[in-house]
Amino acid sequence: MSPYKLSGTTVVSFSGGRTSAYMLRQVLDNNDDQSDLVVAFANTGKEHPATLDFVRECAERWAVPIVWLEFRDNEAGFEVVDFASASRQGEPFEALIRKRKYLPNPVTRFCTIDLKIRIIHKYLRSLGLST
Repeated sequence: MSPYKLSGTTVVSFSGGRTSAYMLRQVLDNNDDQSDLVVAFANTGKEHPATLDFVRECAERWAVPIVWLEFRDNEAGFEVVDFASASRQGEPFEALIRKRKYLPNPVTRFCTIDLKIRIIHKYLRSLGLST
């Protein structure tokens, strides 16, 4: 059995990189029914423009919906955006620094946790898919 075969609701955190795209492609190729698949891309606002282009291209070429998410300092903690409305000047990252009142550093590396992992979890909770 393929390690990419889904069983139940599955979330793919798509970084927009090549290895992440490879994993997503394998998931798509190994599952006819993708109704329980959630693909999320968490944008920090500091992604390279080519990364944003690549995420959009993967969604279009592979006909897979990719949910674009960004950190927001509000009650929900995130916003669903798209290619056109995605931050490109570091706005989510700057908002997180304002909220934390300090910069990430080697001791407190909160960028990935707060701008990607927690954002995806909050989105999943909003869908009732996570506790």
